Amino acid sequence: MKKEYLILAVLIFALSAYLVLKKDNWQNYTLPEPVKIEKGKIDKIVINKKNLPIELSKEGEKWVVTDKKFTADMTQVNKLLDVVRNLKISALISESRDLIRYELDDDHAVDVNVFKDKQLLLSFKIGKTAPSANHTFIMLAGDTRIFQADKNFKNQFNTSIDALRDKQVLTFNEASIKQITLEKQGVSKRLKALPSNDDKKDEKKEAPVSWKFDDGSSPDKEALTNLLSSLAFLTCERFPDNLTKEELEKTSPLIKITLENEEPVVLNLFDLDNGDSMAGTSSMSPYAFALESYKGKDILSYVDKLTGLVKETEE
Repeated sequence: MKKEYLILAVLIFALSAYLVLKKDNWQNYTLPEPVKIEKGKIDKIVINKKNLPIELSKEGEKWVVTDKKFTADMTQVNKLLDVVRNLKISALISESRDLIRYELDDDHAVDVNVFKDKQLLLSFKIGKTAPSANHTFIMLAGDTRIFQADKNFKNQFNTSIDALRDKQVLTFNEASIKQITLEKQGVSKRLKALPSNDDKKDEKKEAPVSWKFDDGSSPDKEALTNLLSSLAFLTCERFPDNLTKEELEKTSPLIKITLENEEPVVLNLFDLDNGDSMAGTSSMSPYAFALESYKGKDILSYVDKLTGLVKETEE
């Protein structure tokens, strides 16, 4: 019995020593620390997937996309900047170069290169999102190991030129508009903002106005409010490659809306597929654009109500 206890004790000691040494071996590495980049020090980000690079560059206080200098969506740009400036590695995942498993192979990986004055500040590959959905697998330039980085950011970099472009095509302060001209199917109606006769005016607030057509009649207030709200910060769905502003404006628009104060703001909408999609041009954008179907239909319905061109539906 003593002999068996002695053998058992030796086995327990050996196993404990193995586990301790094994644990030490697991921790016998140092995680790399990507360079910390100060705010404002980045002036170019190149995102590359399958040899299709997308270049974002800073010009003055704004960012542009590609050599065509499309204005970039700053919400999207700031998300990218936040990731590259604060990239943090939390674990070593693999030293075996199992690239396909982690989607770090050439068919799936997204290469990211960050610059300042042509100097490369940071370079890494982005693989798939970790099962936790809170981490992303990455590889640093010059390092064959696969790491786990904090945060889920694969989708932000797995993007397109169109997704990075600023899609706002019209913006104005509703209170600044003093005149609206609506044109459709040969019908043109003009609305003017006239001072209200309300004696209970609050000097701290904008003076209330009363909208009137040229003939003195009043518009549908709800339709007018909805129209101005829809146009005040109008964004498009995309910028079609096969449409240019110049070519589109050679044809007659379905509707034309002119908003006037110090400078007129003009929106033209064109029916492309019998109402299924609507393209447009704006005096505030150099590009032709396509609207989401529901936005085009909403604007059209508001104009119809205001101009008296509402189509009666058969019961």
